[in-house]
Amino acid sequence: MATYTVRVHAQFSADPADVLRLESDAAQWRQWAGAPLGGFRRQRRTTALEPGVEHVYAVQPRWQLYDRVGRVTVRARPAGGELEWTCSFRSANRVVGVVAARIVKASVAVLARRLVAEADRRITITRRPSMPSRLQRAGLRLIVRPVLTVVPFDERWIRALRAVATAASRLGGSRRTARPAVGVPVAGLWIDGPAGAPGLLVLHGGGYVAGSSDTHATMATTLARLSGATAYVPDYRLAPENRHPAALDDAEAAFHRLAQHVGGCERVAIAGDSAGGGLALGLVERLRRRSERPAGLALISPWVDLTEPLGPARSGGALDPLMPPLVARNCRDAYAGDTPVDDPEISPCRRPLDESAPPVAIVCGGDDFVVDDVRAFVDTSTALGASIDLRVWPGMIHCFPVVAGTPEGASALAVLGAHIRDVTTRR
Repeated sequence: MATYTVRVHAQFSADPADVLRLESDAAQWRQWAGAPLGGFRRQRRTTALEPGVEHVYAVQPRWQLYDRVGRVTVRARPAGGELEWTCSFRSANRVVGVVAARIVKASVAVLARRLVAEADRRITITRRPSMPSRLQRAGLRLIVRPVLTVVPFDERWIRALRAVATAASRLGGSRRTARPAVGVPVAGLWIDGPAGAPGLLVLHGGGYVAGSSDTHATMATTLARLSGATAYVPDYRLAPENRHPAALDDAEAAFHRLAQHVGGCERVAIAGDSAGGGLALGLVERLRRRSERPAGLALISPWVDLTEPLGPARSGGALDPLMPPLVARNCRDAYAGDTPVDDPEISPCRRPLDESAPPVAIVCGGDDFVVDDVRAFVDTSTALGASIDLRVWPGMIHCFPVVAGTPEGASALAVLGAHIRDVTTRR
């Protein structure tokens, strides 16, 4: 009688205790595990739900191929960020044992992925901001916000901001897995996915005056990895040198080039943060007029309303340390130029989505200066039949997933990555 052991490792963004806590309620387990995976039922727990503690499950045998199914154990690995699932059983027949091991491993892998995905979707929605997030917020409030408020908003300052942001991103290794895009209408970065992968167009934020493919390479690489997509991050033209509609024209050209590469518009999802989120919504409207439709949208704190008021009158305006109201107004004016700020291509909230729009996922911070506008835009759009999944992380700031180093940011990117994968693989 030989013993066969299978192991599955699952990456996750949530805190280990929060991941493991999902299995503590039987009704909740059945809700997300589903059949036939509901057969993996909790047998006992050795101690409290803590990282590093072994959790034991009984497996109901569904195949009469081997004598007995052993226990499935799951534990958080010491390094964190990963769960290890182990299952051992015995079989007298070698062929049966090998086949059964493969079946069990595939089943456990599906179960592990479901647990991780659910944890990444749920944990930070109800949890207080983590210590890394609080430290990040304090640094932005003490250093970045005063600088943005005091320094005069002129072209020299904008050029300096761009140079510092790009240099810092490159020093941090943001381009490690990306390469310069070649043979494309708009320069930028290209992140290769698996053979036959769908496309992901990533439109960076920066208030339409800053930001680049370098500053957003890490975020784009993470989304491409999580969604299994080929990503293109174009360096669209920035204001004030190039006012509206230059950025939107470049986004449209980049979209069509990526669609050509992956086999059609319906195989391309569009991601964007802040100004990039506004560009993504403006691009969807342009494509609609051409009877073209992307697979879906994945947006981070999209800047949907550039009209007045901009500032503390909004619930997040006085709390968000990343975007002082005066800076937001200056960016708006530099981008809009002579175009009215209530033009739908400037303020996408002026033309809500409807049932013809692709499915949208939005993540936003509770102290985000755009959160009220995003909620209003979502309410209006869903009333018209649009499919929008909005998730607001309490206590988080504008574009919190873009800055690496917080579990909330990693969890939000996992939500968006799962959405991108879903919409680009639908038949």
